[in-house]
Amino acid sequence: MYPVPESYRQAMAAAVRSERLRGALALADGGVLTFGPADLMSGSVTLDDQCVTGEELQFGCVYLGQAAFQLRTSLSRYRLYGAQLTLTYGLQLADGSWFDLPLGVYTVAEAERTSLCVAIHAYDNILKLDGDYTGPALQGTPYDMLCQIAEHCGLAVGMTGAEMAAWPNAGETFQLDTQDGCATWRDCLAAVAQVVGAFGAADRAGALVLRRFAAEPCRTLGPGARSGAAVADYVCRYRALAVQAGSRRLASEAADADGLVMTMTEAPLFAKGLPERAQALCDALFASLRAIEYVPASVTGVADPTFDCGDRLTLTEPGEASGLTVAETLVTHRVWKFRGGGTLKGVGKNPCLAAARDKSSAALQQLQTQTASNRLIFYSFVSRAAVTAGEQEQTAAYVNFVTVEKTGALFFAQLLTEARPAQAGGTVTLAVHYYLNGARIGGFAPAQRMAAGRHTLALFYPFTELAADTSNRFEVRLQAAGGTVYTAAGDLRGVVTGQGMAGGAVWDGTLTLEDSLPPPAWDAAALAPGPLQGTAAVQAAAPQACTLTETLPALRWAAGALTLDPLAAQGPDIQQEGET
Repeated sequence: MYPVPESYRQAMAAAVRSERLRGALALADGGVLTFGPADLMSGSVTLDDQCVTGEELQFGCVYLGQAAFQLRTSLSRYRLYGAQLTLTYGLQLADGSWFDLPLGVYTVAEAERTSLCVAIHAYDNILKLDGDYTGPALQGTPYDMLCQIAEHCGLAVGMTGAEMAAWPNAGETFQLDTQDGCATWRDCLAAVAQVVGAFGAADRAGALVLRRFAAEPCRTLGPGARSGAAVADYVCRYRALAVQAGSRRLASEAADADGLVMTMTEAPLFAKGLPERAQALCDALFASLRAIEYVPASVTGVADPTFDCGDRLTLTEPGEASGLTVAETLVTHRVWKFRGGGTLKGVGKNPCLAAARDKSSAALQQLQTQTASNRLIFYSFVSRAAVTAGEQEQTAAYVNFVTVEKTGALFFAQLLTEARPAQAGGTVTLAVHYYLNGARIGGFAPAQRMAAGRHTLALFYPFTELAADTSNRFEVRLQAAGGTVYTAAGDLRGVVTGQGMAGGAVWDGTLTLEDSLPPPAWDAAALAPGPLQGTAAVQAAAPQACTLTETLPALRWAAGALTLDPLAAQGPDIQQEGET
């Protein structure tokens, strides 16, 4: 809700009020056309915007705000196309002064000439986000990514990082690129809004903002501030959050509660990183969703244009003296007419009907899941600094990628180099070494002999077996012999691609430190061998006599077959040897 002083509220609540509407059209050819109430067809000015899809609360919506009016002018309608429109509402206060309230900044998209006027339809600055998104990659915290989107679309940012600090997942870092299914910049903003439980919008000054559904009421609307109200007989609260991010399914649920289930089917930032991190993001977002509780309602006849989508309102019973609260509702749709009142609507599904699900929806979701499981993921990377490779290995570039299932992947790269031989007319041999998770991949090191000058190398390596649920770091290192090889920043561009992979965060907390030490310098004189010294002990060993005794069994011999000679005792043959 736009902040206004108490004097404005008193003037708005008065039975009779004086109001005006002024506008300015900055034409594409440089001209400026200003107008006031006398230039407008009575009852023709309408502002219309919303922040959800259909009849259900949703995170991550980014809708165009619209302005329509009929202008009395002789100006050619062709000069109005692309003009920037600024609208300002004025209310006269009790002291006679005027309070001016900005209504928004728009771009004229349609201008149709009639016999009396030109019917103009204009859209707010979200229109500038409808350009094709072809890069570069967005990375950082959600606020950082919001700033990058605004910069690329030529818009200002209407909020600070401190305003987002307490939002769920606001301190996490993410990366979003062209492989994540975002066709336009508006899709990118929607993905960022999803992860913090917000919706995207252009504020009244035309700046880009993210907004959340309010937790506390900003105004109380009694019977005197409205002409009618339709209030639902049920309360919208949420018991679960389901996220479908590619082939990954996440869920957070309060088992002891009843209510609705919010389902997000296109959430690319939840597909990034390991499943544990994605589940933590989902849990943090669900904790915020659990705090949202409201009654759907539609309030008509509200003449005050200060309300915004996302506001929470309190509705009271007829007879304001009682002060009884009917309900608290959220503004999801807003229509305001100059001198014609307006409508504030809060949509929401009946929890009793939330479980109804037709077979077509189930079949479509199953088909989407099957298609996502076969999706190719691309991790592109570029060398960030210049490298001069010599005898010592130098890291030219690296990429972190995550596998969510056992899979394989392919590495492709193009390397631009400049060979600098140590001798005139000589050559340099460049060897390329691959490292996976800090370990060198042995048995495969492409080498190229190069003369002085510029050269191009095409690099390739297949990863045949990558473990599931693993964060991997792949490095390309260069080593040269016979001179040096120079590679400028950005001259190594590569990609790791495969199925069963998920996008990685900008930084997962891993620090990789590396330092190259020169070969040690040895003093030859200090290492010269000297004479060997030692002592030896010599001792004579006296021989020891030994006795051999053996008992033989009795022998039976045939008479006359054997003649025995007398046995002679004989000791062992012992010799004494020694030296001194």
